[in-house]
Amino acid sequence: MLIRKILLPTDLSSEGERAFTAVDELARASGASIVLLHVIENAGAHPLPEQRTAPTLLAGTREEVARVQPLLEARRKAFRAESSVEIVVAPSVPHAVCDFADQHGISVIALSSQGRSGFRRLVMGSVAETVLRHSRVPVLVFPRQE
Repeated sequence: MLIRKILLPTDLSSEGERAFTAVDELARASGASIVLLHVIENAGAHPLPEQRTAPTLLAGTREEVARVQPLLEARRKAFRAESSVEIVVAPSVPHAVCDFADQHGISVIALSSQGRSGFRRLVMGSVAETVLRHSRVPVLVFPRQE
């Protein structure tokens, strides 16, 4: 399998960044680029009919984009491999990740598992598990370190 683009979703948490160093090394070794993706979850976001990836922005969303953009850019600059930043507003983080991968020629999705279990997992779900189940491209999951 030839790796050209690695999708690296992040929620900007330290747990979410656990995969960054390994993904940067993989990208450099394979000549791939990294797409650093942040999904702003907004249950009321609906894609516009003409563009599935361009949701209408609801109240507070523009402010959230403005808040996270510089944080993402700072993290992107730490990569030695070629990289870019994308921000998507969607009602479901895992489905947005899978849709983005399908629509942008992503070779592999690399993400960290938050390691939720029990009631927290039941209530909050598992982004990594849902991405694994729905992705049409290979998924590399970095488990939580104990």
